[in-house]
Amino acid sequence: AAFIMTYGTSYHALKERAKIKAGESLLVLGAAGGVGLAAVELGKAMGARVIAAASSQEKVDLAMKHGAESGVVYPPGPFDRDGQKALAEMFKQACGPNGVDVIYDGVGGDYAEPAFRSIAWEGRYLVVGFPAGIPKIPLNLPLLKGADIVGVFWGAAVSKDPKQHQENIRELFDLHSAGKIKPFVSERFPLARAGEAITHLASRKAMGKVVVTMD
Repeated sequence: AAFIMTYGTSYHALKERAKIKAGESLLVLGAAGGVGLAAVELGKAMGARVIAAASSQEKVDLAMKHGAESGVVYPPGPFDRDGQKALAEMFKQACGPNGVDVIYDGVGGDYAEPAFRSIAWEGRYLVVGFPAGIPKIPLNLPLLKGADIVGVFWGAAVSKDPKQHQENIRELFDLHSAGKIKPFVSERFPLARAGEAITHLASRKAMGKVVVTMD
């Protein structure tokens, strides 16, 4: 329940869509959520330098325990133009003067453009999800950075290339057996309290995975 979907999504994103290489840098937005924390662990396992971005210091600390080398706490949105500029500067400082090679964006909304402004030359921006809303990015930004905006749709990729999916799952279980990745379950709810589990997710306070258990 806490493994295949989150790690499958993030592994497809980093391995196939970003083609991330050892030694590259990776900025993960929503780094303490299910797919975000999986991306942090997988990025570390694949040899990347991981920068975790999340909405609280507690969440950043969790991501750093799972492999991130550094982190940044972003404020709650939405943002006006001045707020977006301030957020962009925050991301730039976190990523360093050369920018970041890969951005894993599982948040969207007003966070997307400021994050994109921290991307390196020929960087790859992964479009993963939009809990903060569907963003709009000015197309002059990828032009100026020679950067790619890359869609990540794991479900469709599985149906279109099942052999690649099987290979990915084998590799994920190998990483799990080697102790390089391990799902973090923060809360467990019995089925009778499943509604509370959904409410907990909607509060945006959840970290890692929230699991509903069957009797």
